[in-house]
Amino acid sequence: MLARSEEAIAATVALALVGALFLVWALVRASVAMVPWAVGLLAVGYVVALVVHGRHLDEAAPLVAVGLFLCAELASWSIDERFAIPTERAVMLARTFALGALAFASLAVGALAVGLSAAPIGSGLAWTVLGAASVVGIVGAAVVLARRT
Repeated sequence: MLARSEEAIAATVALALVGALFLVWALVRASVAMVPWAVGLLAVGYVVALVVHGRHLDEAAPLVAVGLFLCAELASWSIDERFAIPTERAVMLARTFALGALAFASLAVGALAVGLSAAPIGSGLAWTVLGAASVVGIVGAAVVLARRT
């Protein structure tokens, strides 16, 4: 199968390296427009690595997603700090708190989604209630986070 060949492994490494080089380029040149391309290539490299190794469910996926999110946000923040506009301490603290809260919430939602997808398929009222509660929880978390921004 082509997906598990040596060429696919080389492509995975190449994608990750190009993504990392794009991120370095974005930070050196202070180009916010390059950050999404870098993070996108890193994410594609991760997905290709999952396909190459034949994994359908990766328990580390929420951590990888939060890592990519923090990478993009902190790179953009780093580039924004190069401008000579002074930022008040309250704004910095609010941005830090919002970034931490978003990272924690996305890790929790991702872990919940991976955990529920790994659970064996069953039938009955208990599984129906658990599924409905998880959907309500995810939508509720999205609404709370949307109201804060």
